[in-house]
Amino acid sequence: MLNHRYIQYLLQKQLQEELTAEEEQLLDSWYNSLDDMPETDLSVATRQEMKQQSWEQLVKGHVAGTPNSWRKRWFNWSMGVAAAGLLFLGGTYWVKKAATPATQEQTPKWVVLECPPGKRLKMTMPDGSTIWLNSGSRLEYDSNFTDRRHFKLFNGEVFFDVAKDAAHPFTVQTSKLSIKVLGTAFNVAAYEQLALEKITVASGSVQVQDAASCNVVLHPDEQIVYNRNDQQFLTQNVTAGQTDSWRNGDIYLTNVSLEELAIKLEHVYGYTFVFSNDLLKHCINSLHFNEKEPIQKVLDLLKLINKIQYEIHGKEIHLLGRGC
Repeated sequence: MLNHRYIQYLLQKQLQEELTAEEEQLLDSWYNSLDDMPETDLSVATRQEMKQQSWEQLVKGHVAGTPNSWRKRWFNWSMGVAAAGLLFLGGTYWVKKAATPATQEQTPKWVVLECPPGKRLKMTMPDGSTIWLNSGSRLEYDSNFTDRRHFKLFNGEVFFDVAKDAAHPFTVQTSKLSIKVLGTAFNVAAYEQLALEKITVASGSVQVQDAASCNVVLHPDEQIVYNRNDQQFLTQNVTAGQTDSWRNGDIYLTNVSLEELAIKLEHVYGYTFVFSNDLLKHCINSLHFNEKEPIQKVLDLLKLINKIQYEIHGKEIHLLGRGC
């Protein structure tokens, strides 16, 4: 059975660039498998209405610029899935309640983007802004993006290069922070497994606020490190070019805990880390590596820095040691 998240990634990728021959074959296999979808009990009129709505969404921007063969596939596929009440547009899930009256006011819908481990995703938004999702990240944005340039990031890391539009402020919401900009480039790291959220500005400026006392304006090469647990934060000078170099496959980690480093490695290489001693999680590390390097090489560096041992069991990596 094909992994739906990987199919989601391929559908998003093919909107931006050419797929490899292997990726095309996988997507063909997935598309052909849709012929086996079961029939539903929806009326012909309801199915036709949902088909039309699906097509309108596609024309609105999800398939602009794609080859004609893929437009046909998207149209045929969207009609089949619409009959089941689930739309998968531009690599995102849309849940539709078919029984909702047309006159009833609709609540905002959120488009979901997910990037699987070991991959990176680049997307150009309708306003010209460009976003990069790091591996293992999940991002949501308002489906009415033309009027409401609003994102939600609760797990992962995303770089935003924002097109200027004073009439439509650009906002990013994490679990605790609200980030507001007009036109700038910045990086947001907010992993659900970690207490620390980090926002780094590459150009322009951003305003960062929480519900308590945090109200900070960041400028280029400035970063805020915010602790979700106690609402404490600090600002510091950094090299923004290193913070967001993951877009090119280079990962710079400066003075980070071994726990944070392990989460980064999980997303890059697809392994799960197991700590034999929780004290190991607090070891501080600075490390630079490229995602194309084998994970054993990275682990050997950690072994030298922290005097730890590691064991690989399938897709699990066990870190052994007494702590730092």
